[in-house]
Amino acid sequence: MRALALLPEELHRRIVEKRNSLLQSKLSADIIKDLEERMQIEFVYNSNSIEGVMLSRGETELAIRGMTVRGKSITDLLAAQNHPQAIRLVRELALGRKKLTQQDILDIHRAIMAGIISTAGQYRRQDVHIVGASFAPPPPYQIQDEMGQLVEFINENPDDLRPVEMAAHAHYYLAWIHPFDDGNGRMSRLLMNLILLRNRYPFAVIRKVDRKKYLDVLDAVSGKGDFEPFLIYIARCVEQTLDLYLNAINKDRPKEKLRTLSELARGTPYSAEYLSLQARKGVLDAVKVGRVWMSTKKTIETYIKEHGRKAEVG
Repeated sequence: MRALALLPEELHRRIVEKRNSLLQSKLSADIIKDLEERMQIEFVYNSNSIEGVMLSRGETELAIRGMTVRGKSITDLLAAQNHPQAIRLVRELALGRKKLTQQDILDIHRAIMAGIISTAGQYRRQDVHIVGASFAPPPPYQIQDEMGQLVEFINENPDDLRPVEMAAHAHYYLAWIHPFDDGNGRMSRLLMNLILLRNRYPFAVIRKVDRKKYLDVLDAVSGKGDFEPFLIYIARCVEQTLDLYLNAINKDRPKEKLRTLSELARGTPYSAEYLSLQARKGVLDAVKVGRVWMSTKKTIETYIKEHGRKAEVG
């Protein structure tokens, strides 16, 4: 295992500042509990939806709470109902601060896939072909060794990766190894969040609406050897989750109105397309509402001040 890319400094600095603001905020136990419950539902709904689970957000919440959801397959219901136990294991491992083991990963997989596949908690014993992917996962006889290298990479951090960088690398490597018969995507996102939690970041959500973008940048690592777009994508997911927490904390404080980048581009040297590109790269602080990037007038003014007033080139 090796480090494939590092975050742009501007994006990393902004994420750390937001995390520190969250840590310094004085939250009551009730607010923390409410936020964590809401984010757990968001995580479970989106993570499962990416894998084709046919439960709405509301149905996911009902299933997590152990309530009946009629007309849905037992597999889809278990995909939601299993998550709380898996997330509890992730939190315990993150807070325990002990070194991660392969058995820990197997235990999380057993929890998340219990009742869904007969090999829950076991590495696959056959070759797999991922439809549409530009890579072939290693054969079964290499999985134990590859997973051992991944665990050592996470525990020893030989390249001194920062938390968000390590979280993205761990996600990619587990997805590439594809060690299980099923549940590899869900496991990759849980492992990513274990590392984030260990470093005092909240659970990050990769959204269903961005599924194509997410899979494209993930596949580009193996297909083109280009890790940076995936790394930036994961970092932006972390930042957007931080924004959600900070907005919830500061909901009673006056704040500047969010506007679309098309609105904000008017009267500036930049086009909406250019600002959108900078948002995707993480250079511009923006949030994605549905499929639309949004920011504030103050943020654009700061961007112009820091990056100059020259219109984009090319």
